[in-house]
This record gives sequence, structure tokens and C-alpha cells, in this order.
Amino acid sequence: MYKLWLTVGLLLSSSVVHAGTVSQGDVIRVSLSDVHPTQPSVGYDQVFYKLGRFEHDTKKMFDEVCEANGQKGLTSYSEQSNPKDLTTFECKEPIGARTKDMKTVVIAPNGQYYLTDGHHTFNVFWHMPSGGDDFGVHVVVDKDYRDLASMEQFWEAMIADGNTWLYDSHGESIAHSQLPSTLGIEHFQNDHYRSMMYFSRDVGWNKPSSPVPFLEFYWSKEVRKAIDVSEFDLMTAEGYRTAITQVSEHILAMNTDNVGESNKSTKEMGQFDAFDQKGLDKLFRDTGKVTYMLDYKVRQ
Repeated sequence: MYKLWLTVGLLLSSSVVHAGTVSQGDVIRVSLSDVHPTQPSVGYDQVFYKLGRFEHDTKKMFDEVCEANGQKGLTSYSEQSNPKDLTTFECKEPIGARTKDMKTVVIAPNGQYYLTDGHHTFNVFWHMPSGGDDFGVHVVVDKDYRDLASMEQFWEAMIADGNTWLYDSHGESIAHSQLPSTLGIEHFQNDHYRSMMYFSRDVGWNKPSSPVPFLEFYWSKEVRKAIDVSEFDLMTAEGYRTAITQVSEHILAMNTDNVGESNKSTKEMGQFDAFDQKGLDKLFRDTGKVTYMLDYKVRQ
């Protein structure tokens, strides 16, 4: 039955839906070149981890494509499968079955799509060997701003709604005009603190059930006040282990009701009660996230 639903979904979404025919809450298919970023930086190392893992674990690549399309995960694939062609592999559920797992866009007054969640995942899809700017993926239309009179009003609303992150990789505020105009990691600044937040998951914190947009960046604002990541050798496992350990310990020691000016407490933002040593050790196994990342990173 799922295979039938997948076929129907493909027929309904065989080409990009234009904003003129879209409503808030819809699941639509876009090409990566159709979406505009709403943050100036990403954690390069998070992207490197996924690219490195995909080199060794093809199943994981297809699994992530299924999840991004709201299909829970992968059921089957073959050597002939291509992530650009959804008919060549099978996912567990129909497209859009799990909207909570999908990335989100908003529609601007000019009819264009702005990505509000998924900058790391979509940059991975952009750079993986079978990806590219024409890679198609399904997203959820989270909000429609077309009733606003101008793009300036749009950006004012985006800021008020928390749908954009206007701080650079040094924590300094920027104007929306300084945002990248397209995906592609080379268009983004590299925020090491954002990478630290990704790799410290399951060590000192994890995403809460209802995370705020740009969750990791709010945490980063706090961490950068106390820790200078430039002091660590982030090209080595030893340096990365030390950095993640210190970041996690700082997160665990934090006690505030306003993490990074999010108006959320540390517990609401996912703070653990204690340091998880098993979570740290897992990162550095032969198949660990940091291991995959460093293997890929040193070859760049």
C-alpha cells in the first residue's frame, strides 16, 4: 500500500509547485535552487559528517532522503537506485506522512520560498555526489507572507516571528541583505559553535520535543560567551573530544531562563541532568559522527 501511495505522491509532485497555487500547511516539492537561506552560517563540520558517512553508508543517504520527504525511513534500495529518482527506491511511508520530520519554508510577498529549517540537510543534499542545485525534496509551507505589502515588511515579520537568524559566525548582528542568496556551503560562513552544538547532542543536551527555530544558534550564543573554540585543534579527534567535553560541561552548568535570548530555560532547551559519557564515546567509534567527519574534513 505504501508503494501505491508513493507512486500517487510522485504523480502529484512531479514538478515544482509554484507559490501561486500553494497554501500554508501544504506539502510541496521544490528544487534546492528554489529556496533562499534565512541564516548566514552553518556548521561545516556537521555537513562534512553527513558527506563522509554517505561515502561509507549508502543506505544512510537514502534513509535521510526518505526522512526529509516525511516518509520515516528507507525500506529498500539497490545499486541502481538514485536519490534524485524516488521511483528507484522505496520508503516506509507515503510522502508527507510525517510532516514533523520535514523541513519548512515560508512564502515571501514576491512569491519566492525562504527556508526556515533544513540548511544543513539541504546543503548536504546539494553537495553529495548524487545531489546538486536541481535536487528535488518535499517541504512543508509553514507560513504565507504574501499578504504583506513589501519585502521590507516581510523581513520585519520574519524577525518578529523568529523565522530568521541574523547573526554571523562571530555572533555579530547582520542585515537581511547580507544573507546568502542560495544554498551551497561556499555561500555560508563556517560557525564552529554551531558544529559544537550538533556534536554535543546526547552528551550534554538534546533537542526538546518542541524546539524553537534556530535552537542550536541560541545555545551557541551562550556557549561563545565562555568558551573560545579556536583554542582547540578541531582537525584531530583529541582536540574535538576536548572541545565537546568542555562545551557539554558548560551547558550542564548553565542556569538561565533565557538561553541566548530565546525566552526559554535551559531545561526547556534540552539540557541534560548529567554528562553522558557513553554519548561522548559513541562519537569517536570507528563509525562515530566525529570519526566520519574528520576523515572527510582532512581530505578537503
